[in-house]
Amino acid sequence: MKWLTSRYVFPLAVVTLIISLCLQCAWIRQLYVAQKKSVATALESIVSDASRRVIYQSIAKGHEKSIRFQQFFLSPEWLALRQAFDELKVDNLRSQFHYGITNDSSVVEMKMSFLNDPKKKNSHHSSIAITDGKSQQEVSQQDQRDLKVMDSLVNHRLDLLGFHIDRSYALYDYSDGKLVKGKTVSNAKSAFLSGKYTYNLKFQNRYQLVVPTITWLIIYQMKYYLISSFMMLVLTAVAFYLLIRLMKNQQLYAQAKMSFTSNMTHELQTPISTIAVALESISKYHLIDEPGKLENYINISRHELQRLQAMIEKVLKQEQMDIGKTKLQFSLIDIQSLLKQVMLSMDIQVREKNMQLILVPVNEPYFIKGDAMHIANVCYNLIDNALKYSPAQSRIEVSCSIADHELTISFKDNGPGIKEIYHQQVFERFFRIFNQDNIHNVKGSGLGLHYVKQVVTLHGGRVALQSKIGKGSNFMIILPLYEEN
Repeated sequence: MKWLTSRYVFPLAVVTLIISLCLQCAWIRQLYVAQKKSVATALESIVSDASRRVIYQSIAKGHEKSIRFQQFFLSPEWLALRQAFDELKVDNLRSQFHYGITNDSSVVEMKMSFLNDPKKKNSHHSSIAITDGKSQQEVSQQDQRDLKVMDSLVNHRLDLLGFHIDRSYALYDYSDGKLVKGKTVSNAKSAFLSGKYTYNLKFQNRYQLVVPTITWLIIYQMKYYLISSFMMLVLTAVAFYLLIRLMKNQQLYAQAKMSFTSNMTHELQTPISTIAVALESISKYHLIDEPGKLENYINISRHELQRLQAMIEKVLKQEQMDIGKTKLQFSLIDIQSLLKQVMLSMDIQVREKNMQLILVPVNEPYFIKGDAMHIANVCYNLIDNALKYSPAQSRIEVSCSIADHELTISFKDNGPGIKEIYHQQVFERFFRIFNQDNIHNVKGSGLGLHYVKQVVTLHGGRVALQSKIGKGSNFMIILPLYEEN
């Protein structure tokens, strides 16, 4: 799809992420509302269950193992009946509750009465519980003990939720519903007020759980949903980032490949044209009769053929290395001897550019395990690059040093230097640095440094570059030093 270029992918990715974020927010909001109802139901259940259990404990002392006690006082029907009895509040209604337990039987009585004549409003709702002759002080003490048990049980169940929440309780008088102890919170959206529950059958006070806010508890219980939602957004963003980066790299690669094709066409055309001109001159001017000129033209043609063969071999070697078909022939290499041979073979090129190529000598030989041909090609490529990009009468210095069982070979020149942003890119396949006018001043294939990095990596080493604009460059290859055990 030609229209799906990188300039459209970025806005498309941003719009997609914004839509995904909006959808995630809407989903999380709905989930929050549903989770809020679930949390409120759970908290209500905790208080209700605590009330049921405390009442059962206060009633069933000595009868804990009675199946009938459990069937009656722990049943949801009894809980609903008792709660309905507590909640029934109308004017002029008098409710009376009494229970008695003996060894033979248990009696539970609920009695309600109200005036038929609505004009007679002598009294308001009142409720009493018959206490079987116990004094008010004894009833109050028992009520305090039951209250502590009730609050302790509620707090224990709340702690089991795995998240600490601020909470308190309020007590209301059973008869008139007035606040006796504690305080309620305002009708905030995040606040929770449980129903009012009795915690014994003396019917003095009713217990209400007060939680100022349940927002953090809801968020805590939604943590896995929030994490998964966040991870999905992150993964989507990463996927788009990698896609855009891949498309950009593909575009750069395509441009570099086109540049490589153009450069190689020019590079190949030059020796071919030179050879053609030389052969045409030999034929046209009958140079067979002039041995001196004939030999000169033949030498020019031979030199251009060698140059042409070297370029073709470079491309073929790079192709073999990219598909993993290169097999290295490891042997023990005296690196200084190898460097001297490479520098000697490049003596003519150095003289043509009126430059200095110097090997800094060391007192002892350094050995590495490697493929002599490929290591020599690496050194040749780095020196050739320095010759190409350095101005006439420049100095190229080659030196060796060891540190931490590693050999470092430095190729230092005083050429134009390389911007820091290109220090990693120069080792990429086909990459070449443009000048300010987006033109390559020096012809080449863009394969040399990529080949260097691949060979050094196959030898278990690494490459490094130190360079600043106007201060030259220092290419370093670091290889494991061979040491006898």
